[in-house]
Amino acid sequence: MFECWWQNDGFEAWHLRGDLRGASRRWQHRLHDELWLWLNDSGEGVVWGKDHRIFLKPGLFGCFGGKEGEDWKWTRLPGHHDGEILIVPRAYLLQHFREAAAEKKTPFARWLRGEKGVSFAGLMGSAEKRLAKRLAAGWKTRGLPAPVSRDLHTWVSALLSATLAPMPRASAKGRKRTKIQVSSTKPMSYQSQSPAGM
Repeated sequence: MFECWWQNDGFEAWHLRGDLRGASRRWQHRLHDELWLWLNDSGEGVVWGKDHRIFLKPGLFGCFGGKEGEDWKWTRLPGHHDGEILIVPRAYLLQHFREAAAEKKTPFARWLRGEKGVSFAGLMGSAEKRLAKRLAAGWKTRGLPAPVSRDLHTWVSALLSATLAPMPRASAKGRKRTKIQVSSTKPMSYQSQSPAGM
């Protein structure tokens, strides 16, 4: 299902292809000093480390990086799976984005500075779709091709400059929950459990 088709200077590119029938499958990998970018075209799964968890659905991208030597796991649920994975060494990112990361307080910038792990997922936009298309097509050069490098730089620059708007409170939108509604609401950890044991 996973195929590493290119690696060089700490970079790796993987295809995720295949069908899972009947039961979910789980893998484990020990992270090095690297950032993983998952571009999930189809299929569902979960990726988690010691303090992080992201859920991947069709059309979402996921990004994660932990401490060196930390074990991360991923589970794919039954169904058809199609996606691309790019592993980027942190040394490369620091070489190009050290100054930008120094002045930011976002989780990604803090991971880049080595302060803590990071994980998040989002809807694939034009930058992620461009990267996914290039990864799906592949290349035969030894180094990272210039167009892929440009797309990666555009993506990381946008990531470093992004500011997260605070989520509005329900009461600010004119919605209030009664005491009974609050006490009967299941916690998110319970809602996210599935028969696959995740």
